Amino acid sequence: MSKKEKIAFGKLNLMRNDLLDGKPKIRIGFVGGGPNSFIGYSHRLASRFDNRFSFVAGVFSRDIKKSIKFGISLGLDPSRCYNNYNVMAKKEFKRKDGIQALGIMTPSGDHYKIAKPFIEKKIHIISDKPLTATLEDAIKLEKLIKKHKVVFALTHNYSAYPMLREAKSIIENGMIGKVMLFNVEYPQGYTVGISKKNESTILKWRLDKKLCGPSMILAEIGTHAYHLLRYVTNLEVKEISAEVNSLSPELSVDDNAFMVLRMKNNARGSIWVSSAATGGENGLKIRVYGNKGSVEWFQDDPNNLKFVELNKPTKIITRASNFVSDLSMKSSRLVAGHPEGFFEAFANIYTEFANSIYDYNKNKKFKYTHPSIEDGVKGIKFIFAAKKSSKQNSKWIKI
Repeated sequence: MSKKEKIAFGKLNLMRNDLLDGKPKIRIGFVGGGPNSFIGYSHRLASRFDNRFSFVAGVFSRDIKKSIKFGISLGLDPSRCYNNYNVMAKKEFKRKDGIQALGIMTPSGDHYKIAKPFIEKKIHIISDKPLTATLEDAIKLEKLIKKHKVVFALTHNYSAYPMLREAKSIIENGMIGKVMLFNVEYPQGYTVGISKKNESTILKWRLDKKLCGPSMILAEIGTHAYHLLRYVTNLEVKEISAEVNSLSPELSVDDNAFMVLRMKNNARGSIWVSSAATGGENGLKIRVYGNKGSVEWFQDDPNNLKFVELNKPTKIITRASNFVSDLSMKSSRLVAGHPEGFFEAFANIYTEFANSIYDYNKNKKFKYTHPSIEDGVKGIKFIFAAKKSSKQNSKWIKI
């Protein structure tokens, strides 16, 4: 490692660990994310990145033998491997070393009922997205969190990429002027080729509206795109016109959504999300155009940000370089030139969740860096507004 790299790496470590000194690890448990669950693996790994959490308990299956077996494989005490979240909440609450935080990675239709017994015991919650399957549950969950004053984080991890956060900082600092236009797209192709015969085997719980909500594609990736738009631009949607449907006659759930948005600042833009884009893998992209410049970020090339100022040459800003904002730098772990990606962004959410808990324990006022319960509720309102619009021939619907 060169001298320049050592200095840069030291700066990154200092920014990342300045809140950790003298603080005990937060005891965390998980519900969901059993064997063969990619999202479960992602949550557990993300929680370990910055040494903020100690993983001590969990529910990994309704079958107690399977839950214990998997828990042991993760290094847990068998007595703290449960098959029922209500039992887990009661037993962990009675322990002096019981969990202080809970991660939920089950289908969204279960989020409210799982979170409730833990929130009532003042246990902080970090949950996979979308928040819930119904607007009723989303509002009840928000009220419960505010009543018991616990910390809540939602893992819209794409918003935690360093260069995505650089785009946010550029817009906040007025460097592209007033936002006029935007486009967010997220084309995937994972449902192409699915037939009626294997639909239930592949999509499983996604076919159940009680677990997934009214639209599979909006729940799976639509809320990610919507949150990304709001996070980067700091703008809120006024009205939406949408076409949400299935392009495949073999599917019984939505696999594609086109949405046109009118923002409260009068900006205009669009969101396109799809699982019917043949060959699409994970092509998340956001482009924001102002009257003085523009920014463009593509997840396939996450360490670079395209920045254009009016009548000036195009700039490509690289992650962890000397030119990025503190928010972007704090979200990086490696010196410039080394790639960072999905897991590191996911870990940023967990670390910020931990920092919120540290502030909570000190009765300090703090501003959430991570997605909050309010973001989650807005995501569910977005889903239902888009579906309502689509059912009424793309009629404009207020959010």
